[in-house]
Amino acid sequence: MKIVQISDTHISHLGGSPTDNAVRVVEFVNALQPDFVVHSGDVTILDPDEDRDRVAAREVLAGIAAPLRVLPGNHDVGEPGEEPFGDRPVTSERVAAFRAHFGEDRFVEEVGDWVVIGVNSELFDSGLPEEDEQWEWIDALPALVGPRPALFFTHKPVWALRPELQDPRLSVGPQSLPRLESALAALDVRAYGSGHLHHYALTFRDGVPVVSAPSTAFVHRGAVSADIVGPGLIQLGVVEYVIDESGALPFFRAPHDLVEPEFLQVEQARLALDAMGVVLPA
Repeated sequence: MKIVQISDTHISHLGGSPTDNAVRVVEFVNALQPDFVVHSGDVTILDPDEDRDRVAAREVLAGIAAPLRVLPGNHDVGEPGEEPFGDRPVTSERVAAFRAHFGEDRFVEEVGDWVVIGVNSELFDSGLPEEDEQWEWIDALPALVGPRPALFFTHKPVWALRPELQDPRLSVGPQSLPRLESALAALDVRAYGSGHLHHYALTFRDGVPVVSAPSTAFVHRGAVSADIVGPGLIQLGVVEYVIDESGALPFFRAPHDLVEPEFLQVEQARLALDAMGVVLPA
């Protein structure tokens, strides 16, 4: 059995290399013939209030042949914390707009004898009513999932590189982490997958693979240092999880013809930043 994770497609209604890459990745994923596909967030270019980007992203992702579930990232619904990117905090309205285009922002799907679980990382530490609803749903997961092996997906990593870096801008927030860890301990999680950091990295926690999925849109070679996000392969691609009775084994996969610009080399990203009122440093 195979499950593919794509992430951080940053699709724009204006087109450009991220959107072109996403179209190519859809073809590539179909060629892998997975049993299930997870998009782990940042579906749209940057602004969670630009509905045209959601429309464009939904049209591109409709080309995926396998069953697909989509999680939101901070660029899809905003993010929690005191300093959200672009002054776009997560709100009920932004979550509702995401759901209207991509379906529920959390899920449990049966794939063979396994279950695939996805949660909205941007709700943790948000204080929104949707966070309370998600916690109630998470608390019910052990009864729903039972002893079946599971893959667990979020946009932002569950764990930051170091405890002092546990911050809603980088990971699940510090207030929510203990409660989430307690809930996860009641499940048979065989792999964790996230995005957000725009690199591929594979580590292990208590022997369980913890995967940071690469973007398909652009790279951040100089934006954030490895001592904040950890070492990783800074290359565009997807993650393929090969699953058998021994567990889930992740592999980095990539077509050879993706365009790999730096973030600020993408015209559509610069236009989105300008529309959001984000002033770049000189």
